[in-house]
Amino acid sequence: MKAALYVRVSTEEQAKEGYSIKAQEQRLTDFANSQGWNITHTFIDDGYSAKDLDRPQMKEMIEKIKEKAFDVVLVYRLDRLVRSVMNLHELLMLFDDHKVMFKSATEMFDTTSAMGRFFITLVGAMAQWERENLAERVHMGMKRMVEEGKRAGGTAPFGYDLEDGKLVINHEEAKWVRFIFDAYRTKGKRAIAEVLNNNGIKTKQGNYWQDGVVTYVATNPIYCGYLRWNYRKESGQRTYDEIIIKADHDPIVSKEDFDEIQLIMKSRAGKGFKGDTFYPFTGVLRCSRCGKPLIGAKRRKKDGYHRYYRCSGRTSYKICDLPFIPEAVIESEFLTKLQIQDFIIQPQNDYEENIKDIERELSKIRNAINRTKKMYQWGDYTSEIEYRNDLSELKEKELELTQALDSIETPIDIEQIIRFQKHLKDNWKDYSLESRKLFVSDIISKIIIDVIRKSTGGPGSVPIIEFKHVEVVT
Repeated sequence: MKAALYVRVSTEEQAKEGYSIKAQEQRLTDFANSQGWNITHTFIDDGYSAKDLDRPQMKEMIEKIKEKAFDVVLVYRLDRLVRSVMNLHELLMLFDDHKVMFKSATEMFDTTSAMGRFFITLVGAMAQWERENLAERVHMGMKRMVEEGKRAGGTAPFGYDLEDGKLVINHEEAKWVRFIFDAYRTKGKRAIAEVLNNNGIKTKQGNYWQDGVVTYVATNPIYCGYLRWNYRKESGQRTYDEIIIKADHDPIVSKEDFDEIQLIMKSRAGKGFKGDTFYPFTGVLRCSRCGKPLIGAKRRKKDGYHRYYRCSGRTSYKICDLPFIPEAVIESEFLTKLQIQDFIIQPQNDYEENIKDIERELSKIRNAINRTKKMYQWGDYTSEIEYRNDLSELKEKELELTQALDSIETPIDIEQIIRFQKHLKDNWKDYSLESRKLFVSDIISKIIIDVIRKSTGGPGSVPIIEFKHVEVVT
């Protein structure tokens, strides 16, 4: 009798349990020899799950079954072949149609009789039921933990550390969380990410900030002392059935501030809000007195608007006395003192490589998620908590990378920017506020500014300022 061996393994952990490719092949060869069968084909799916039949060697084997290339398919265990009762039924029908038998070397399963086929189907159905029931119990257990104010696994989010299973504020990171919430009142998410990156701040995973990651922080109720669970499906889509419950960890921002930012974000939705895009020096200016950023603002006057910059240390933290500075005064100092020809932008050629790097990392994380789930199904985890922690950590990394990929923009036209720079001083007033903002942020990372003489308040009186320090984008 001609026999075909089917071997499958998906993780290194299985090999530790004796399910390696080599171990299965040897066991099947010994069994076939004991039965006097002639092995004519060997199909090996290395690194593939049995969640469906979409496996290279499985497809090849199915084609050979249709060609009646052998008489029996021999596997080490039934779960090496399939894990779904629907897939099992599909294969049994295929075996029956083409008069090919099936045999497990370690279990009393075969298709040589009606009772054997019934028994295989029954066992397959019971296995699938147990997996689904287990998943349901995990879901219920995690839901109960959240309802009790306990965090259902995962790594600590930015702003917190995990100590003995509890969230503890990381004060260095927490001050940047507060900055994100404070800045959302006047800035857009892209401008906030720019400030974070310019200050050398990295995410919890050590990556640069993207606007999608900023939004994730600003919408996460964990920062005002709440827990959120079941927010997204495995696909990354919103469930709209999340659970939000008061937790026992210390908040970084108040519930009132959190709710205010949610309302601000909702009001901007669909309106193309650009935050401080129209204030060329916001995100660049820093106060020499308190170190806080200066934010652009305006107020109405008879013939239009008075545009100015105010120190957030004064307006938000009440720790500074830097006077408000008219935008025209800053522009004059900027154009007079800086030698613009020294700051010609060099073309950035890493756009496509950045996308490839993120996609490669995302693929690794998604493969790790699939392996983790299968390890849990196979009983490789010693505790349910350990499984939840590992899976949650991977999910957070996947979300961060997905949002980072979504936020990558097509590179700007470098030639256009260079032409703009060459005629900057003469044509500054003719350029839009958005174009000015683009130029400033592309060549300057930081300007530390001070007012050395306040305005006297009389007609035409303006403050005298000084750029204490200027850092150029490298």
